[in-house]
Amino acid sequence: MMDLELAQCQLGTPLALARGEHLFQMHDAANGELYYVRSGHIKLYQQCPDGVERIIDFVQPGDWLGVDTIGEPERHASALALTDCELDLVPYRQLAELMDREPYSCDLFSAMLSREIERQQIAAATLRSAGACQRIVLFLLQRAGKAPADPAEENHAALPMSRQEISDYLGLTPATVSRTLSLLKRNGWISLGQRGFVVQSRPALEQLAAGMPLTEVPAMA
Repeated sequence: MMDLELAQCQLGTPLALARGEHLFQMHDAANGELYYVRSGHIKLYQQCPDGVERIIDFVQPGDWLGVDTIGEPERHASALALTDCELDLVPYRQLAELMDREPYSCDLFSAMLSREIERQQIAAATLRSAGACQRIVLFLLQRAGKAPADPAEENHAALPMSRQEISDYLGLTPATVSRTLSLLKRNGWISLGQRGFVVQSRPALEQLAAGMPLTEVPAMA
């Protein structure tokens, strides 16, 4: 943790969530509660009137939940654990009291909000991307996060969601997702494992994310 570490240590209540368990469901009372994800992965989704599940986001360690419902009476989506999770429950009321007592915490809270807005903007840009490959690569880069400081260190990232869930989120078919992941692997740009992947060539992925055609990005030897 970084920006709100002190606030979490003072106010956060540890919470464990088992795989397949809901943290909250759509229309549940929000109660001014925020959650910081220490470990694990969570799917945010909405159940449409016709029964179709619309995936809103995939939340991973370092992300916050509940920021969108500060001041709102109920949850806008359901949150389902894709893996076992550890979270901190942080009541916004207590956080507001801390900000009244300690002015520096206002800057920390603003920094957290800025990161969450940036994350949502990246997610929106991913869904607006024109090509299937570009969408998938942007999604992978978002999951991978920043490149390791040591170039020799492998950049591992989790993919705990199913191909169907990825395709639903990106507005693609499962076949397109599987075919594109296989192509990225075949060209040496990623390696795939059980519920995860390793970035083998970030420059190649960044070129694809920027819209460069597949045929113009050199494969790894």
